[in-house]
Amino acid sequence: MCQQCKKPSFKSRFFADFMSRENESSYNQYKDKKEQLFKDIKGKVLEIGPGTGVNLRFLGKQVQWTGIEPNVAMHQHLKDEAHRLGLAIELYNDFAESTTLPAESMDYVISTIVLCSVKNVSSTLSEIKRILKPTGKFIFLEHEADKSWTFRWIIQKIVPFTPWRYFSDGCTPGRELGKAIMGAGFEKVVYQKYMQQGEGLILAINRPHLYGWAQK
Repeated sequence: MCQQCKKPSFKSRFFADFMSRENESSYNQYKDKKEQLFKDIKGKVLEIGPGTGVNLRFLGKQVQWTGIEPNVAMHQHLKDEAHRLGLAIELYNDFAESTTLPAESMDYVISTIVLCSVKNVSSTLSEIKRILKPTGKFIFLEHEADKSWTFRWIIQKIVPFTPWRYFSDGCTPGRELGKAIMGAGFEKVVYQKYMQQGEGLILAINRPHLYGWAQK
């Protein structure tokens, strides 16, 4: 199911094709962390920015999955992956800051490597809280700003003013997402920071990560 679909732009198609080629690499790179984060998830689940569906195989048939993916070029990849896994999905192309979903309608909201790209982090976190049921959980794995005035932190601050953002679907690497989540008004927030291992320029810039959960 897709609501309000429109023809994707060249950069949307470029990024979707790039992400689909990186699916297996991404799956393997984050496998341990995601298995830990997602092991108890069940019920009604919203994933914001699910991309090409790399997280679907971690969730399985014990969830009722809804996705918010504004890049419509991703939608066919998502549908193909869901079909391969035998999953029924509901898919919208809303923006995470302002969805059409009812308040208190989801047991879990998932975000993995997405908050770097939303237009407004604060509005997105407020929307996540609105959508979650009482005591519902927000599960996240995101890359994070490095320590201030390190070489990597300086690069993180510079790259949004280069073609980086155009070809990375709006990624802004230097956001202090741990601080943002802590300040979003959740009842409880638990997370860990770590340095993600792997090769390539993108990961070299985005190596600082955090993962955890927040309870409404």
